[in-house]
Amino acid sequence: MTFDSLRDYLNFQEKNNNLIHIRNEVDPDLELTYILSEEERIGKKRTIIFDNVKGYNMPVAGNFFSSDRYIENILGDSPYNVGLRLKNLVRLPDNTESMISRGLEMMRELGGIRPKLTQRKSSEFDVVDKVDLSSYPITKNWPGDGGKYITMPMVITKDPETGHRNVGTYRMQVYDNETAGMHWHIHKGGAEHFGEYRSESKTMDVAVVIGTDPLTFFSSIAPLPNGIDEFSFRGILAKKHMDLIKGETVDIEYPRNSEIVLEGYIDPKETKIEGPFGDHTGYYSLEEEFPVFHVKKIVQKKNPIYMTTIVGKLWHEDVRIGKAIERMFLPLIQIQIPEIVDMNIPEESVVANLMIVSIKKRYPGQAKKVMFSIWGTGQMMLTKIVVVVDDDIDIHNMKQVLWAMTTRIDPSSDVFIIPGAPTDSLDHPARTFNYGSKMGIDATRKGPDENYNRVWPETLKMDKNVEERVDELIKKLNNADK
Repeated sequence: MTFDSLRDYLNFQEKNNNLIHIRNEVDPDLELTYILSEEERIGKKRTIIFDNVKGYNMPVAGNFFSSDRYIENILGDSPYNVGLRLKNLVRLPDNTESMISRGLEMMRELGGIRPKLTQRKSSEFDVVDKVDLSSYPITKNWPGDGGKYITMPMVITKDPETGHRNVGTYRMQVYDNETAGMHWHIHKGGAEHFGEYRSESKTMDVAVVIGTDPLTFFSSIAPLPNGIDEFSFRGILAKKHMDLIKGETVDIEYPRNSEIVLEGYIDPKETKIEGPFGDHTGYYSLEEEFPVFHVKKIVQKKNPIYMTTIVGKLWHEDVRIGKAIERMFLPLIQIQIPEIVDMNIPEESVVANLMIVSIKKRYPGQAKKVMFSIWGTGQMMLTKIVVVVDDDIDIHNMKQVLWAMTTRIDPSSDVFIIPGAPTDSLDHPARTFNYGSKMGIDATRKGPDENYNRVWPETLKMDKNVEERVDELIKKLNNADK
């Protein structure tokens, strides 16, 4: 099913006993988000609505993506099955199909998925008389944070030449009642649009949505290629179009189901120190210069709900989203790099620093070819370490991965260091911001064509007939115990 709004999702969670209301007074500074964090770490991972936020009369909701089951409900299927559907959309016809029949199938799948501009109804929204960010229950997550942060904003921008839209999620530090930082990394779509406005010395329209249906928010995080509209991608996932409305003061459209919308602008000549911020790496990201977002107008639903999250080490919902994206995009990555059998971005690597892939190896140097293909594909370019293993290794079993890494590697020839490469902005060990090094590890079996001049030892494997006889014996013993 598709949830048409944030409220639809919250009602669904409540009906299925996956939501709790906290009616005790809760402080938005540290306390509220720490409750979200502890619910994920040791609790039942329930979605939470805080009805009594200290100093505010607006409820706050969080933990929307805190379990794999919730994400399947939001997507309408498992992420991998969704990925197979996306792969089917872009495939060429096989020997049993004509171009016409394949084209008709694509039309059925893609028909009606583009977002639709609709008329705003005055009864749906309130236009706030005075811009005042301090009237919203914006949270401070960690003790060393530089201030309060909007942590689940959907930031909507447009290319000044083509009009192509980008929707991204970039944290926003609140500076005062009317301005906030815009922490978009240099490799992201919003930053690319910002660079174009800066080169033309133009002021940039921006709309920021706080609160929408979770599928739309998920689409804003998905690592889509440039030019692919996130709202159209959401339409593909939901199998129906999304209703948009035009901004009051900006030339930007945003979802009709938005809870709160900040309309404003960025002056490309203006930057300000942003940070520190307790980040998903488990460290505080440092202070850096970022653009300043000025709020001109606030438009919101009647009695809006504020949407928030916390990030930190390992157990937070951003990790669950990251794993869902890994599973969803695997079938599409296999189109571009067909020898990849499976992929694992371990949670412990903060969903960015390590990627393990298994391949069906056919020729010398293939592992290295796969590494460079990964570093040359979309947001995977930011992966710090790539480990390639043979397809007999279950890459989701770290015991097997470590076994392969310690028994199939000669460090002098199978570990590759690539200096002078782009890095994630949150790669703290990089000596220079956004610029550092990569490491590739070839943990595949080697042969003479890769200068391995010994006989590769045979892997231990029990005789198949013995396996079958022992399996039968175990079954009989188990039945006798019953």
